[in-house]
Amino acid sequence: MEEFKPWSKYPDLTSDRLSTVAKVIRDARHEVVALHEPENGDGPWSLGCRAYERVCFALRSAANKHDWLGILQQATMLEFGFTIGTIPFRFYRGKPDDPPENYVIKSFGEVKHLQFCLDIEGLRPVDKILRFAVDVDATREVSSITLVEMDDAANITGTWPIPLDGASSNVSPIQTPAVDLPPVVPQPLTKKDEEQKQKTKDGISSAS
Repeated sequence: MEEFKPWSKYPDLTSDRLSTVAKVIRDARHEVVALHEPENGDGPWSLGCRAYERVCFALRSAANKHDWLGILQQATMLEFGFTIGTIPFRFYRGKPDDPPENYVIKSFGEVKHLQFCLDIEGLRPVDKILRFAVDVDATREVSSITLVEMDDAANITGTWPIPLDGASSNVSPIQTPAVDLPPVVPQPLTKKDEEQKQKTKDGISSAS
């Protein structure tokens, strides 16, 4: 499979935007894992439901901060989708190469959004299905988030692991500028200095 670089095919999908969304998902799930109490009866089902709702809420909140992030209007309350620029997405928990059956088709919100872009804005229709695959480890924390591109037959046509750490920063550390000092030039002793030095030496010898 040819290396998949999302921004080369979808200009709206810059690395910074994808990382921003992925971090929102990761952080929301982390908060839920911290609240999970198996010793008090919490199970995988309650964790999954709570994580899904918290992630949806976090993405809605993030959409108020970023003008490139939008929320799709879906047919049911349980469906959730969002847009990065004009590109629609949904997210699922699982492996990038094994999306759940109900995530391999476009949702009502995605179809409506794509039709709007085609009719109103005259943009080229997106002929692929795009998903965020959220994989977790044994501690239930997010281990990786991958952008997955599929065709209408659910064949995976591209994947790209989204960076979650090491993002570039606009903040530069404050450093004290280096100071160049001139070389030290020894000065010759004057006669007075030599006499004082000799008196000090004689005094030390007498004390010994």
